[in-house]
Amino acid sequence: MCLVLWFGVGLLFAIVKLSGSGEIQFKLGDDVFQVGDAEVFAERIRSDESPIAWASLSGSRPIYVQHIGNDHLTGWFAIDARSPSDPVSCSLQWSIENQIFIDECNEANTYPADGEGLTRFEAIVNAVGVVQVDLNRIYFSLAL
Repeated sequence: MCLVLWFGVGLLFAIVKLSGSGEIQFKLGDDVFQVGDAEVFAERIRSDESPIAWASLSGSRPIYVQHIGNDHLTGWFAIDARSPSDPVSCSLQWSIENQIFIDECNEANTYPADGEGLTRFEAIVNAVGVVQVDLNRIYFSLAL
């Protein structure tokens, strides 16, 4: 039993070490899309004080596209808009007043603006300045 535990801890450490950046991504399917010009959408999110609600290409994974910070080239997040407590029946709502996500099924469950604690997908700004979301890649930030 102890050997299995040490193997698990060692495997986790190796994954984190090999990832280099402290981030791990998993390939899931075929939903990659371009949101639009990063500068334009960053300004829209800032002025609306709200992330952009977006339906996925298949319609089965609605997301919020969120931008945090002053640099339109970084700070992008694509957050699964479905409720973690009941993804079939409920969704996440955005509170402009509190700048948090609220679980529609259980309003006691709240999440920060960057979606920490929720399912997040890779969101990057490509070489031509366009925000690109890849629903194939789940984004994990490993805090050690």
